[in-house]
Amino acid sequence: MEATNALESGPKGFTILYRILTAMMLIAVIPIGGLWFISIHKAKQDWTENVFQALVQDTSALANRVDEWTEFNLRLLEQNSKSPAMLSMTAEGQNPILKSIQDTYDWVYLAFTVQPDGENIGRSDGKEAKFYGDRDYFKQVMGGKTIGKQLLMGKTSGKPALILAKPILSERQKIQGVLAIAMTLEDLSKAVTETRIGKTGYAILLDENNRLLAHGLGRVKNQLQDMSYHPVMQYREKLAGSNFVFTERGKKIVAYKFKTRMGWKLIVQQDYDEAYSSAVKSKNQSLILLAATLVSVVLMAYLLANHLATPIRRLTKIADDISKGNLSADIGERDRGDEIGALARAIERMGVSLQMAFDRLRKKK
Repeated sequence: MEATNALESGPKGFTILYRILTAMMLIAVIPIGGLWFISIHKAKQDWTENVFQALVQDTSALANRVDEWTEFNLRLLEQNSKSPAMLSMTAEGQNPILKSIQDTYDWVYLAFTVQPDGENIGRSDGKEAKFYGDRDYFKQVMGGKTIGKQLLMGKTSGKPALILAKPILSERQKIQGVLAIAMTLEDLSKAVTETRIGKTGYAILLDENNRLLAHGLGRVKNQLQDMSYHPVMQYREKLAGSNFVFTERGKKIVAYKFKTRMGWKLIVQQDYDEAYSSAVKSKNQSLILLAATLVSVVLMAYLLANHLATPIRRLTKIADDISKGNLSADIGERDRGDEIGALARAIERMGVSLQMAFDRLRKKK
């Protein structure tokens, strides 16, 4: 009696429909999910490499502009230091050349010469001679360096200014004096500030002592700012595609640094979110496509599982009816060419056999 009631109440638990559905989903979803994970991982690696290479290229291109600017000024010094008038080491011979340099190049606000004892000889501004023997650029040249340089704050502009110096050499390559030019960095700063990477990316130029020369956001103050705190400057190892992401003041950035020929440091940085915006967009689109694919797979799996489970349920119902004596039930699946059709025909034969057995029993009575 209990068995009959259990049969009448229908199947319990994890029915064949859900078993077929689960099996089909596992077969379809696992490969799709695996392929999606691999493709997303590979896409992230590719995007990371692309972002890094873009930073390297932007930094290198800007560094070339900085190097070209400094090389131009060094050539200017080199050419003029060899002229006969400059070799005369007299104010009368040198002043016309120094004045011409200042008048020709807008960024040069002073061109001057210094004797080996530190005393000023010629000046482009016509002012009284001064003593320069205590200046770093002078000491560097007199100490044997081919280039002397010193960064200082301009008294008039209140902005960083640069002094470049070259030795004035005799025919025997003996130092007769020093030729120097004092320059504003406005043209150089303009090249830095005009460099934009997307909406949030910019460049920073530092001297060899990590003092700020130019900032893409115009943050140059009336003092020489120490930028050693920048996370890129604190990172001592060589930057690569695996270590160019930093946190600056609580904000995630991507950044790269490059050393110029003058020993200056050039940093190019960009907000992480903007740098990876296309990657995030591509990932979101992939997630949408994956979700749509999974929904389609589940729907198709359900339809197919239901297509298989429904006739089995009908045959189960017919078999139940036959067990209760209803031998006239119509078996609609017997024309199918698969296993379900074979089961339907077997149930049909069972019903016929039972009908024949019942007929024989009635005749004997």
